[in-house]
Amino acid sequence: MPKLKPGESLIGAQLGDYVLTRMLATGGMAKVYEGVDNKLRRHAAVKVLDDDKLSSDITLTERFQREARAIAQLDHPNIIPIYQYGEQDGVYFLAMKLIRGNDLAHELSHLRHAGERMDVKITLHILEQIAAALDIAHAANIIHRDIKPSNILLDQMHHAILTDFGLVFQPSIDTTSGTSFGTPRYIAPEQAMSSGGALPQSDLYSLGVIAYQMLVGQTPFAGDSPLELALAHISKPPPPPRSINPGMPEAAERELLKVLAKDPADRHATAGEFVSALKHAYEAEDARNHAPALIESPAIIDEDEGDLPPTGIMPAPPPQPRQQQPVSRASRAPLWVGIALLAAAAVLLIVVNGGSAGQQAAAETADPLLMAGDQTPEATPEALTMRLVYAESMFAIVNETDRDLNTGTLRFVRDAEQYDGANIVRQIVPAGSCFRLQLQGRQSELPTGCGRLHAETLLPDPLRFFWRSLPESASSFEVYYDDQLLATCPTIARGSEGDCLLTLPPPTAG
Repeated sequence: MPKLKPGESLIGAQLGDYVLTRMLATGGMAKVYEGVDNKLRRHAAVKVLDDDKLSSDITLTERFQREARAIAQLDHPNIIPIYQYGEQDGVYFLAMKLIRGNDLAHELSHLRHAGERMDVKITLHILEQIAAALDIAHAANIIHRDIKPSNILLDQMHHAILTDFGLVFQPSIDTTSGTSFGTPRYIAPEQAMSSGGALPQSDLYSLGVIAYQMLVGQTPFAGDSPLELALAHISKPPPPPRSINPGMPEAAERELLKVLAKDPADRHATAGEFVSALKHAYEAEDARNHAPALIESPAIIDEDEGDLPPTGIMPAPPPQPRQQQPVSRASRAPLWVGIALLAAAAVLLIVVNGGSAGQQAAAETADPLLMAGDQTPEATPEALTMRLVYAESMFAIVNETDRDLNTGTLRFVRDAEQYDGANIVRQIVPAGSCFRLQLQGRQSELPTGCGRLHAETLLPDPLRFFWRSLPESASSFEVYYDDQLLATCPTIARGSEGDCLLTLPPPTAG
């Protein structure tokens, strides 16, 4: 094996079991490459210490080793697994599981540019996972010290992975706090004053800043310099979340302000306790707001959007759908594809969980596929349509109707691959808008009939695109709603485009 030389490109070089194929990212002290173990045919994220940083900071190798040992101690589904650690020709490397997806910082940036905030349900789901990871680390006497959105990786199913333990600190073992103290925008007051003074509650504070950002739409403090940000965390009270987002429950605001207390002793005891209290605040608010009208789970949404799908509601099974033949793009004038969602009369049971153990039920006639906003059913509703439009690197659900549609219980299945509508970031697709799945790094125009892009999810792996004929034997994919088959649509080959039109008749009278 040729000897590695400092300063030379590492692309094509082999470190341990891994041949480096491309660079993925650069950080404060290291570069991250994609590597391949050709014997196991396993891909990994290989973190390599930067040669330039090594010459100016003799503590880097010690910190790098601490990171590897800390991760090796923590066996948890929400903590990045380690495959290999070593040194070769003076190059220090750490091979970890490769997560194909985006980090939370990318998702929040995308939402901010769209003028939106993350859905509450998804927010709480992500926070729960990271809280579980932190509690496991803290139980092992490991403090992360750099909790921030870019260190939280998300796959396309919103499975969250905590990574980058480069500033990890074990108070009972470590005698040095390192030269870096964390990220100013997310740093706890006590850590900003002394990196060696970090506590488990310091990680909780940083998680609280992330929760504030996800639920409010911005971080509590802004500044032109790291020093200005650090001083704000030390001395300034955070703006009350409800002063920016009035739709937040008061109890949720109290929990956010508690976890952001200046004194660590005033914060929650564990990350799980914080997220559990935050979740309970939203659930209690949802229960109080439930009435005979369909009220869905709390969420922070645009003013021009309606409510999200109802929770605690059990609709009666809709009539069996009528399967439609796919419409070929080549055989008709431009027509965008959709799914007609049946307006079915259903008896809905609303369970109210209040302060007592009692339950309250209310029967409602409603369309289980429509938003909880249409409280007055139409006398003779027309059949609804929703259109599917897909190409090599894009799949869109287009709502051309004048009513808002709930896609939460849709499933798209191609052989063993499937995409669940519950993974759609914002499951209500308003009238005239569309939801799009897009290959990461690609661009595409909005389909005709889509007045605006309601939400988008970036996918990293085209082999998992259910609308593509991969493998070649997969000639179709199926569309389900509430586990009932709506239609079978044709898949497309590379370079092709496809449409699939699905309709359902209106509910019968009586």
